[in-house]
Amino acid sequence: MIDSKQRILGFDGLRALAFLLVFISHKATSAASERYGTAGVWLFFVLSGFLITRILANHRADIEAGISTVWASMKSFYVRRTLRIFPVYYLFLAVITVLASYGALDLGSGLRQLSYWLYLGNIYIEFNDWGPVGHLWSLAVEEQFYLLFAPIALMLPRKLLPLTCISLILVSVAAHIALRYADAGDNHFDANSLVNFGLLGLGGLAGLAAERPLPRLLRSDVAIGLALLVYLVAPALMPKHQWVQVGRLAGLFAALVLVQVYQRQTGSAVALLNWAPLRSLGVVSYGAYLFHPVIHCGAVLEALGYAGPAAQASGVLLDLVATVILAGLSWRFFEAPVRSIAGRFTPSIREATPLP
Repeated sequence: MIDSKQRILGFDGLRALAFLLVFISHKATSAASERYGTAGVWLFFVLSGFLITRILANHRADIEAGISTVWASMKSFYVRRTLRIFPVYYLFLAVITVLASYGALDLGSGLRQLSYWLYLGNIYIEFNDWGPVGHLWSLAVEEQFYLLFAPIALMLPRKLLPLTCISLILVSVAAHIALRYADAGDNHFDANSLVNFGLLGLGGLAGLAAERPLPRLLRSDVAIGLALLVYLVAPALMPKHQWVQVGRLAGLFAALVLVQVYQRQTGSAVALLNWAPLRSLGVVSYGAYLFHPVIHCGAVLEALGYAGPAAQASGVLLDLVATVILAGLSWRFFEAPVRSIAGRFTPSIREATPLP
């Protein structure tokens, strides 16, 4: 339905929505906003699984057609992912490390900081607390997924890729059961890699099935709106402890929305998701996700003598504006130029950025 070089309309809008859910959870903290922040991260995971699995499926098709080899495809995949993700991530870590050295930010123990540099922050968080840049846990899960999933997807026959995604989902279910049996805390359910791989596998299944037409009833704009609404309402229906344990079932609706959007590119729902401000925010959402927790305009307002609910609301809005501006500058002058280098690798396969 959609050429591999063509951008999937509506996906940037969904990225923007996912980021806004996470942003509000960090800037307007409450029991409900925490659940919605988790839902935002889970939407990112499903999106990532959808796109990455399709990219790897295309690579595997080239291998089976004799156009490429496993090792050449693996090198291409990892080089592109590295050039897209690592530069701004490590620049961000370097900057906040310098800020911490001057006392402007508390990054915690040396072991915690090392876990960020090694993409193991989620494992540290499982057994400790979140810390000021705990949001990096989701990027650690993504990197671990790439390291595990890409070699399997490229080495096995393409026809087994759906089974591989199903295996990830079953592993996730088993991890949920094991953690529940062990009476594990919320941090384990939140940040455990195996638990979250199920969402990436679910997104992968959706990506592989995206060319198969859905029933007409599910391809309407109303159906897209209802599926997205169910996903957005779900966090409000249960307390956090239950949400982190069983809430990932809502990922089924996120996966459905992706297939619906993919198959109805000319619909009104996709046009709304492709609204320019949403689309633009989605494009820079990786940088925005990285930067937003360390931007605190509210502190500046307090230092200037402003306080109260109005000042708090203004601080949140200023944080959003500052985050978007910084992310836009990062994209324009750093990420996009580096991405152009990545585009020299396997240019025949368009790699839409799924992160954060």
